[in-house]
Amino acid sequence: MSRSLPATRQQLARVYDLMYITGKPGYEEVTLAEEMFSTLSDLLDLLPEEGATELLFRLSEGVPALKVAELYNILIWSADARGTIDAEEIQEWFYSKQRRRIEIACQVDLFPSNSMDESERVVKMLLDKYPEIDYLLYPLAKEIKAHLKEEKAWSDYRRDTFEMPKELTPDIMKIIQGIKTR
Repeated sequence: MSRSLPATRQQLARVYDLMYITGKPGYEEVTLAEEMFSTLSDLLDLLPEEGATELLFRLSEGVPALKVAELYNILIWSADARGTIDAEEIQEWFYSKQRRRIEIACQVDLFPSNSMDESERVVKMLLDKYPEIDYLLYPLAKEIKAHLKEEKAWSDYRRDTFEMPKELTPDIMKIIQGIKTR
């Protein structure tokens, strides 16, 4: 279980070699070779307990952002690697001033914030600042808008379903007072 930097760099290169980008620009996908997960497992053995998110970012210089994002997606959402990659650290990249970090963060299955209102604000700000990556930001904005719409629908449903009609409130209050005085 050697944790040397050259060995980690070499194993990471093997992982990226097993990732293939297919599709037209804007509709690209990453496909994985069959031996990807055993190679990835070997990489995990080389990663430190702390700082793996930043280490992978630094060792991925020159690798297409889509591949780096896919690696983070695999590591974040796999049960075995949950402690390795810090999803909150990647969320913070939306607030950074580094375009590459923002490009990667936009392609990881995370929102800028747990608050959809804040996520919407951040994406609007990024669209103004980085119009050249709008192809990444527009789909994210669309997904956030869908979540906001869903949150509003649930909020309206709960309000309409569980709110007491005002005309019944005095009668219900009498019943409650009657129960309390018993």
